[in-house]
Amino acid sequence: MSVEFHCPSCGKKLFEYEPRMRKYGPLTEDCKSCGKTYIDPRRVELSLTGIPADEYKMSPYVFILVIGAFLIWRGWYMLGMYQLGVPGPMQKFLPVVFIILGIVAILASIYEIIMIKTGGKAKKMQKLMEESRQRMKNHAYVEKLKDLGIEVPEELRQ
Repeated sequence: MSVEFHCPSCGKKLFEYEPRMRKYGPLTEDCKSCGKTYIDPRRVELSLTGIPADEYKMSPYVFILVIGAFLIWRGWYMLGMYQLGVPGPMQKFLPVVFIILGIVAILASIYEIIMIKTGGKAKKMQKLMEESRQRMKNHAYVEKLKDLGIEVPEELRQ
């Protein structure tokens, strides 16, 4: 379920976002309409929150892997079926789409599982954490966060 976000100052619709999705980066953004600074709800500042433990969970990727296998199975099954009302040249289109989507889902989840197991994802998260720490050394950025109501711990202020 996506949520609309409007500028807190001028009320202009800026974007729609999925609350469960995370982006790591600076929290502040400037409205293109009025120029005022706002907190972007899509973003997470790792220095303030820490690395979420669920970044290293494999269960979502295993679930996607199973869904991918199901899509391949269903596409393969549909290849032998005659679909009523569908023109002849299109008979193979939907099964092939299912098979391709299944292959992509399986490959993507295997990649993520390998990244978690080999520590590649941990390295990526540590790099993002270091970028966040560098942002927190910028006094103007920290002051902007404080002005917008974000509590910045004393140890992060430089």
